[in-house]
Amino acid sequence: MTNREIAHILFNIATLLELAEGNPYRIRAYRRAARGMLRLSVEARDLLAQGRELPLPGLGKRLREKIGQLIAGGRMAFYEELIAEQHPAIQSLMAVPGVGPKTASRLFTELHLTSPEALLFAARRGRVRELWGFGPRREQRLAEAAATIVTGGEPPLAPPPGPAQLPLVPATAAAA
Repeated sequence: MTNREIAHILFNIATLLELAEGNPYRIRAYRRAARGMLRLSVEARDLLAQGRELPLPGLGKRLREKIGQLIAGGRMAFYEELIAEQHPAIQSLMAVPGVGPKTASRLFTELHLTSPEALLFAARRGRVRELWGFGPRREQRLAEAAATIVTGGEPPLAPPPGPAQLPLVPATAAAA
């Protein structure tokens, strides 16, 4: 697991705690740890493999243990518990790459989306860009990410063209 992936999970934990109106000092500690992970010049897994401590000042013992658990096993029980506390629709939306807790919560509460399939459908219909802070580019990225989940790998090419998008065929070419 890379430092960037670890930082992403730590930022998600901070956001989940924030949404649950958790302790602000704890939220700040997770964000500080995430920023520290991004600033490390070497991979954290290499430091721990050498038996060295992470050079992150102000990091408490329990948070160090949780990061160590994440690096060693690729999972963090605390993060999984926080996700399990969320509504199943939010959990499902968070499986889409690029959708964090806040985005998933907004998609669920404002558009009533409950799955990656629903997100893909809404994005293709132009409903996501109607939300404040979402534009056509963000909608396109979310559609592509949801498509990778729905299709199980590669995003499909553009949807088949509608009748208005088909090229006009000259009459001479159609007769031949």
